[in-house]
Amino acid sequence: MEYSDTITNKRGLFERLMRRSGVSSVVAANQMIAVWGTQGGVGASSLTAILAKLLHQWGFTVLVIEATPTGGSFLRLFAKKPVSEGLDTISRSHERLNTELASIRVNIIKGLSVLPKSGAPHNSQWIWQEKEVHELLRIAKKMAGFVLVDVGHLSNDALARETLAEADHIVSVFRSTTVGLDSATRFYEHCKYANLNDKVVWVTNQVHHTKDASLLGAIIGQKVEYSIPWNKGMENIDQGCAVPRNILIVAEELLHNLISAPSSRIF
Repeated sequence: MEYSDTITNKRGLFERLMRRSGVSSVVAANQMIAVWGTQGGVGASSLTAILAKLLHQWGFTVLVIEATPTGGSFLRLFAKKPVSEGLDTISRSHERLNTELASIRVNIIKGLSVLPKSGAPHNSQWIWQEKEVHELLRIAKKMAGFVLVDVGHLSNDALARETLAEADHIVSVFRSTTVGLDSATRFYEHCKYANLNDKVVWVTNQVHHTKDASLLGAIIGQKVEYSIPWNKGMENIDQGCAVPRNILIVAEELLHNLISAPSSRIF
């Protein structure tokens, strides 16, 4: 079943403003949320897809950018086939970038679309430059009310690095294993020296024991506020199965807090 077939009660702007939905009537619009996986396989792509679906269900237009340099097939999370072109294939010409992004955008359902890297033939001579990333993100922000970026886990990639710098929020997903804690600690140090820590939100995924969620906080001195307990249904999310309720509860709380706006910035 495609994601578009699962939408039965999409809430619109009027309902949201009238406080009839679960979303606060005061939210910050035109935000970019980067989802960072501290290592491969921690569930960053799955969480990106879940957050995108929730925002769309709440009545917002959403664009997802598959920026992870390791590629993959993000579109499978929306039950879509990989495309023959993606972010690796665009010319990066300032004059052509706008039309090329429009041509590779995959519409999942009205109001929710993806700029994929999936299926793109990798060009080893092709490297993003800072000015090109700025232009990409500028155009992307005009395409939707919210932009979610599946960043990946390689901070030396220019697309990932500049996205982290420009994002309004960075959702950092990690696992509380020995290797996972080491990877998360190194990302914390990267954010510290890049002055990004103020916008990082930590999410520990696939937690087996309650105490595991606090391990990273004890190391870096920051509170890990969101913890997703292990559920055997997790392994089937990328096969198009329903998202377990325990994951949705955490994702909804996280998203509510991210998009709540101060009085000076309202939608």
